[in-house]
Amino acid sequence: MTRPVFRTHLCDLLGIDYPIMLAAMAPDVSDPRLVAAVSEAGGIGVLACADKSPDEMRDLVKETQKLTGKPFGIDVGLPIKAKNFTTDYRKALELANLPKDHVIFRDGFMDEHDIPYDDDTSHATPGMSSIAAYKLSYELGQKQVRAILDLKPTVFVSALGDPSFMVDDAHAAGIKVMSVIGKTKDAMRVGNGGVDAVIATGTAAGGHSGEVDGTVLVPAVSEAVAPTPVVAGGGVTNGRSLAGMLALGAIGAWVGSRFIASQECSVPDWYKGALVGATDTSTVRNRWFTGKTTRHIASDWDRQCDASGLEALPMPEQGILVTPMTIGAAQVGRQEDSGIYCGQGTARITEVLPAAAIIDEMIESATEILARELPARVAFS
Repeated sequence: MTRPVFRTHLCDLLGIDYPIMLAAMAPDVSDPRLVAAVSEAGGIGVLACADKSPDEMRDLVKETQKLTGKPFGIDVGLPIKAKNFTTDYRKALELANLPKDHVIFRDGFMDEHDIPYDDDTSHATPGMSSIAAYKLSYELGQKQVRAILDLKPTVFVSALGDPSFMVDDAHAAGIKVMSVIGKTKDAMRVGNGGVDAVIATGTAAGGHSGEVDGTVLVPAVSEAVAPTPVVAGGGVTNGRSLAGMLALGAIGAWVGSRFIASQECSVPDWYKGALVGATDTSTVRNRWFTGKTTRHIASDWDRQCDASGLEALPMPEQGILVTPMTIGAAQVGRQEDSGIYCGQGTARITEVLPAAAIIDEMIESATEILARELPARVAFS
């Protein structure tokens, strides 16, 4: 069967069939299997490498290349202000000097809910972002950038920070550069730095998301950074939301949560089930898991933290604080307290499907809406 033609400038920019990018979800969610599945289906997968060493990044790239010969990207964070502790959790805990009242509160929460203390990060399941937050640092980001320039993916995406300093080197290596932003002023900064596209993620996005609603952010950024193109993220789970983002000025979509609920995603079944069962009021945004604002399924941890009178610690200390709780919570069936990161668009997810079927539905539905439904709805005279 002939596949439909649905192209935007993003397709030409990255050499792909459809303007759909797999959002880089860490740790170990946007892994080689899921990345390859999205790329093979005509979009482009982006490896989540924020917490990975250069050697780990090379291994992930090799594994992905065994699964697909199509374009894919790499995503890391460039947190300029994050302290450099260590990539070993127990050493990081020794160095963090966590405030006593925060530790007492966490331990009391764990005792109340019979959550075991587990600081072995090898027990963490994919998507448990608190176990990655303490690893991020300026120094690690610099090492990762050097590895990316050597690995030469189709595109490098900066999840945090400003990649302007490495744009010229990336272009010389044949690598496109994009940057995820949540505010117009940040979009203008990276746009002026020469990135090939800006990824504007609205407040509906899962994980680390910004303060501005996507229907406001995407058109504002599209106008502010023109002619630099914009890819839109946050709430894109089907063809109607894809068509909507294109109408707002984007050239494609940065899709996360919908691909978590895919057959190729490595997160546990309970994670996928939580997304399928979520409503439009199931998620909250706060700093109680990583120290930076994240969107996730609401939990008792959130509610009791809100009522505690405490302030969340900054990244990476907050992630160091909660890691033994999140790992233990997942082991005793308190998965919401382990941190189920997802966007508000999960309310539109009703089943787990293969990645190819997700992309096919998005393209077919968006085509119907843009080519037939909208023209039938609007008349001009």
